[in-house]
Amino acid sequence: MKKALMLMCLAAVMMSCKENNTTSVKDGEKATVEKVADLPNSEKVNQLLSEMLVPMEIADEGAKKLTDKYGIDFGGTCYACDVAEIIVDGEMINLMNACDVQTQISYKITKVEEKGKTITVHTPLNEFVFERIDDYPMYQLTVKGQEIDKEHFRTAGFYTLKSKLETFTVHDCGDFEG
Repeated sequence: MKKALMLMCLAAVMMSCKENNTTSVKDGEKATVEKVADLPNSEKVNQLLSEMLVPMEIADEGAKKLTDKYGIDFGGTCYACDVAEIIVDGEMINLMNACDVQTQISYKITKVEEKGKTITVHTPLNEFVFERIDDYPMYQLTVKGQEIDKEHFRTAGFYTLKSKLETFTVHDCGDFEG
């Protein structure tokens, strides 16, 4: 009788859970961090935390002007849909699939460090190193630590603020219907 009751309870719990498209870090891998990470109070860190970061790539290697040299990560954004957009909000760093923002993975921020042109966002599993290129809000991203799902959340080599995207020569998919 106890087994039947346990099976009914287990079935009820499983039926009450609905499927979710978001991906998250496994519970066993999360570090226990009680307080929100202390953030450096600087204009550069505040700018990084201000809005969504969109994936970029080198569009014209020979260009002298930064907005001509870099452009939207065309293959990942317009064709493969495998590249991640990023939001750093001070408590979490969220990677969202560029074609489906409902598909995302989030990491709790444990520490943020600023050294010169580099801002490092620490999580229990990874370090996201944003190195600012020139004075423009353009960042080269390096991820250290546990590998991230490259099928949905491939990190681009470069990122810029979404509000600055229109200033780049290659800023959208154009007439591509891939």
